[in-house]
Amino acid sequence: MSQNVNDQLLKITHEEVEPLLDEKHTADPVAGIAIVNLPHIEVETAEGLKYHFHAARVFTSSPTTPNFVNPHYHLIGEEPYHILSGNNGEMNLGRLVDGEVIWEEPKTVKTADFINVQEGQVHSLRNTGDTPLDFTFACPDEHLIDNSPEHPEGDRYVVKDFPNGIPPQYPRKVS
Repeated sequence: MSQNVNDQLLKITHEEVEPLLDEKHTADPVAGIAIVNLPHIEVETAEGLKYHFHAARVFTSSPTTPNFVNPHYHLIGEEPYHILSGNNGEMNLGRLVDGEVIWEEPKTVKTADFINVQEGQVHSLRNTGDTPLDFTFACPDEHLIDNSPEHPEGDRYVVKDFPNGIPPQYPRKVS
């Protein structure tokens, strides 16, 4: 990952993005979280990837409404996360092997933690606390577009319907 991307990500404060996130009362139906674009920031890496910066919020969870970033991966480009608020998050990373997600041990995350998601790495961030979990992340624009025949440029591959696509410790939504 470009040091310039990481440096820029670390400069963004919670005070700067919290009011923007407070205005978002619903989650993106695909991502599972509220996302706000920070349009004034762009960094181009040595590989020619243009990274844009975003703030996001994972709302609080309950047994009937588990809240997490829907598990997905990207083929091109890493995706750094910087946790801005919340001390009860769980980052889950894994790999797609023979059509099934193989998850690593979950990692507890808290304010000021930095996580760098690698190319091809399945990832999901879950809020296990009783307050919203706010974070910033950087990625090429294609990371926010689901890959499909209509959008072949899209580099977001959601895996929730794959075998083991949701981490096993996540509560299941009760209908």
